[in-house]
Amino acid sequence: MIALVSVVVDVGIVALALGMLLVLYRMVKGPHLADRAIAGDVLAFLVVGVVILLAVDQRRSVSLDAALLVAIVGFAATVAFAQYLGGLTADVEPPEDEAVPL
Repeated sequence: MIALVSVVVDVGIVALALGMLLVLYRMVKGPHLADRAIAGDVLAFLVVGVVILLAVDQRRSVSLDAALLVAIVGFAATVAFAQYLGGLTADVEPPEDEAVPL
């Protein structure tokens, strides 16, 4: 039973590492800033997956705290970047007929 868990964890780590390589490619080649932001978010959650699999493999629950921390930081970074992207498009002036009178 323990050997089966070890094999499943190893296969999972390899699959997540392959996903990380694909996400890193998207971060480098992404044509838009939004593509890079989403790739960063996915990369953070892939790291969370690897940390969880390593916690299962090592039978240590302390690593789950690190996974939670990475997930929170990844989410906060995504929200901050979305605010930044929203600010870039907010500088556009509204059309004349929709302007609010002072």
